[in-house]
Amino acid sequence: MARTIRVTIEGESYITLEGVAECYECEYRWVREVYEFGLLGSGVRYDDTTVVLTSMLDRVAEIRRLHVYHGVDLSAVAALLRRQR
Repeated sequence: MARTIRVTIEGESYITLEGVAECYECEYRWVREVYEFGLLGSGVRYDDTTVVLTSMLDRVAEIRRLHVYHGVDLSAVAALLRRQR
């Protein structure tokens, strides 16, 4: 099991992609794909890993629901999330 790592950078709370996968009991590979698709913001490199804002955790839940449970392609998920802004 991965270690959930939360860090504070310039007053903002971040979590590793491994930590996101642990929180949602999903594969790291899926979280990485979602991140690389641009759905979790820009992220930051920290100690040889990528961290994203913890505020993105709710977004991960929404992406997971749409993609995994409803079968929506990640490109369609990205379009839906852009329209919600």
